[in-house]
This record gives sequence, C-alpha cells and structure tokens, in this order.
Amino acid sequence: MKQLQLMVSGMDCTSCEHRLETAVSHVDGVARSKADHRAGSLSVVIDPSKANEEAIRASVEKAGFGVS
Repeated sequence: MKQLQLMVSGMDCTSCEHRLETAVSHVDGVARSKADHRAGSLSVVIDPSKANEEAIRASVEKAGFGVS
C-alpha cells in the first residue's frame, strides 16, 4: 500500500469533503481516503498495482476540484 498526500482547491465544507472522498473511492485500488477542507488536503491510501497518482488526480478534477 502507498499513501498519497495531495493539495486540493475548491473544498469549502464537509459536504465537499464527502463528495471528494466518494469520488476517489470509486477508483479501483483505493483502500481509503480522507479529505480536509480546512487544510485543503486529501490523503489517499492506494494499492499501487491497481491505482496511481494520475488516476487519483483525474478523479479529483472530474469531481470539480483543483489538485496540485
């Protein structure tokens, strides 16, 4: 398992956190995720044989958030 820490823009509330966590959880290989709108961060644990950072970033952007 591998942990990724991403900075995410556009989260304003706990509903945004939930929407982002739900979107990322649909990526095959994601074990768990935790978003924090106050810190503007997303922590994701993935199985690197199934998921990669590019797939996570694409999921974040598709959910309507920015990622750096």
